[in-house]
Amino acid sequence: MIDYMKFNVMWMDDIIATVDLKPANGGSPYVLNYIDDFNKQFSPMMEGHITLEELEKWLKWRTFPPTRANANELLESLDMQAYNRWGIVRKTHGVMADDEIWIRFKGEKLRHKDVCLRKELYYPNDSEGTNVSNV
Repeated sequence: MIDYMKFNVMWMDDIIATVDLKPANGGSPYVLNYIDDFNKQFSPMMEGHITLEELEKWLKWRTFPPTRANANELLESLDMQAYNRWGIVRKTHGVMADDEIWIRFKGEKLRHKDVCLRKELYYPNDSEGTNVSNV
């Protein structure tokens, strides 16, 4: 079973952070970064609770803006009726075209090649990777 409240932030196939949106001890989301001094780490501190504003800022970075010219078409392709950053991230795994950071939710067995947008660059001889839209 996939748990959408817990996820790993991935860079390629490496876990760079673990996030628990509803930690057992309560409180705000909890983050554990495994890397430091990286411009794309999940939060500025290595470990601890983050605010909902920090979470929203990160989600905003991993989704297309609601004002994008073709936003309605993109939402339709994701089978979504309205713009919702969390819903977009759940469906796209936060994959973007300009980096190889993505989200793997607890219980998923996905690898980078399963969600990668530039398979021809990273996996030119592999035809077994699946597309995010097929996941």
